[in-house]
Amino acid sequence: MPDYTVRVTIDSDSIKEMDKYTLYGFKAVKTSGDAEPVVWFADNSYSTNTDITWHTEYQAYASPFAQSGPISTYHPEDIELGETFKVEDKKCLGSVIGDPDPKQPITVTNRVLSTKFRVGIAQKPSVRDEFRPLCTSTMIADGTNAFMPVERVLLIFATKEIDEGAVITKAFSAGVLIDLTGAEKRTVSFSTQNSWKWDEKAKWAKKITQDDPITQHLVSAQQHRMLLHSA
Repeated sequence: MPDYTVRVTIDSDSIKEMDKYTLYGFKAVKTSGDAEPVVWFADNSYSTNTDITWHTEYQAYASPFAQSGPISTYHPEDIELGETFKVEDKKCLGSVIGDPDPKQPITVTNRVLSTKFRVGIAQKPSVRDEFRPLCTSTMIADGTNAFMPVERVLLIFATKEIDEGAVITKAFSAGVLIDLTGAEKRTVSFSTQNSWKWDEKAKWAKKITQDDPITQHLVSAQQHRMLLHSA
């Protein structure tokens, strides 16, 4: 399983001023339906050098449609690319079917009559001991959604308190969008004087300012093509 790592470095003077700052992370997906990004992790255990690592291991989940607030009530299933999570019960239970195929998306399908769910996929960041949702999407009765993880993350330091699993569509503080396509590791830095910095020549990072829309960077809809390939 490939590992992906983003190293965040913070100078010693800055970190002394950051007692009330939390590091928030988001991770990108491609999807066949409308989806919104959620807070992947919120962490206060960072130091002057912090590695955020993840593997190509996944879960698919379903949660009650009526759930309000962060995605905190849900049923997950371990799953591989190319497989399908078939939701078969109003309690979000189901089974995983199909054959793994690393070139195909993860599919979630609803087999519960007259019932909507919120669904998505999850990965485990190294700062957490459990898988955490990456996005949330509404799935109608008899509906099918497809998801493909994207090796792109958004990192934000902020004093604002936001729960993991919360739907966020605008940046609540300055952040950096980091693309790991074709690489296993990237390094960025943060300081209270200069915010986020990286190699000036690098094209794999992009600054995100407060109140910037972030859905467009974290959720890419490719409905017809993804469903066709997963059929």
